[in-house]
Amino acid sequence: MGKYFTTTVKPTIPASLQHTAAFGANDVLFDWTAVQVPKGSSALIGATIMVRPKGDATPTANNFPLDLFFSKTNNTSLGTVNSQATHIPSNDFMGVLEVVAGHYGATGLNGTVVATTSQGGTSASSPMVLTPDPTTGDNVGYDTLYVGGIARDAFDFISLNANTEDLAAEHADSKVITMDGSSMDVREHFIDGDIIHIGTSVGTPAADSLIGTIASADSATQITLDAVSATELVDGDIFYNIHPIRIILHFER
Repeated sequence: MGKYFTTTVKPTIPASLQHTAAFGANDVLFDWTAVQVPKGSSALIGATIMVRPKGDATPTANNFPLDLFFSKTNNTSLGTVNSQATHIPSNDFMGVLEVVAGHYGATGLNGTVVATTSQGGTSASSPMVLTPDPTTGDNVGYDTLYVGGIARDAFDFISLNANTEDLAAEHADSKVITMDGSSMDVREHFIDGDIIHIGTSVGTPAADSLIGTIASADSATQITLDAVSATELVDGDIFYNIHPIRIILHFER
């Protein structure tokens, strides 16, 4: 019997680049993200992908296809996020896994859509054996591999989740934040553990400034942070979760 394990990947998609525009086919969803796996070769037997919705009032699901690429290094960037992938050769690729529309569940879980890949169901499917560089692990007994994502359709995270507060950075009151937006309910978009950055700024703080980590989404218009805001709050700033895609990689060895 093989031994199974999973590894969770939380790639960063900068808030400003989520806000810029919807993604298009062959745009970089996220560049190389390091993953620690037990040392040696393992068979990737599948992946589960969880994708948050557009930041609108419905909300609108992002149940679109994408390709996951695996590499031994992050030496050659896939390109700029939310722009067309670059065409620079690399010998470090280890494999590619297609996530197609049919991998998503048919039920309308618009708050988070879930896809699980199938074996042998597409032209780029699991299982595949991944062998990272044995000198790369952050800890004894582990190696590092890298995961990158390319969109194959119009992922759209553009948000209307707007702050209404005007408070100085690290002000005690900034831990509890009131939000608004046209018919918005922030509970459809933010949950405990989400890391929030400014997607677009109407004041002094620059886009991509850290607001903080969400402790709870309390009501349709209120969130509470784990700690007081790291950044000045300006009425009208749009907030984004910088990890709108989460991937669970399923391995056997």
